[in-house]
Amino acid sequence: MRLVTATALLCAVAMPAAAQSRADAEAVRRLNDPMVQEGVAMAMSALAGIVLDTRVGPLARYADPDEDIRPSDTLRDVERRRDPHFEAKLHDRTRRAVGTVGAVSGDALAMSGELARTADRLRAALAPLASMAQAYSDDN
Repeated sequence: MRLVTATALLCAVAMPAAAQSRADAEAVRRLNDPMVQEGVAMAMSALAGIVLDTRVGPLARYADPDEDIRPSDTLRDVERRRDPHFEAKLHDRTRRAVGTVGAVSGDALAMSGELARTADRLRAALAPLASMAQAYSDDN
C-alpha cells in the first residue's frame, strides 16, 4: 500500500515536472559541478561569517555561566571555543549538501518522464470512473 501511495504522490509531483527543459538539465549539471559546489560553499561561508561576527558579549550576563561567554565575544568566538574547526566543517557540510541536491535533482529529472507516463496511465484508468460519477451526478 505504501508503494501505491508513494507512486501516486510521485505522479502528482511529476505532472508539473513533465515539462522539463534544457534549463533544468543545465541546472542539475551545474549543481553536480565541484567548482559550483565550492562556489556555493564559499558564498555560504561568507554569509555565515557576517552572522558569526555579531557581538554577543553584551548578553553574556544572561547566559548560562557554563557557556563561558565573555563581554567582548562574537558568535565566532563562542563557537570556536566549542569546536575550533567548526568553520571548516560548516564549509564541508555546505559543499556536500549542494552535491546532494544535485544528485537528487538529477535523479528526479531522470524519473520525470517515467512518472509522467505513469500519471497518464492512471488518468486513462480513472477516466471511466469519472465519466460514471458525472453521469450519476447528472441523473440525480
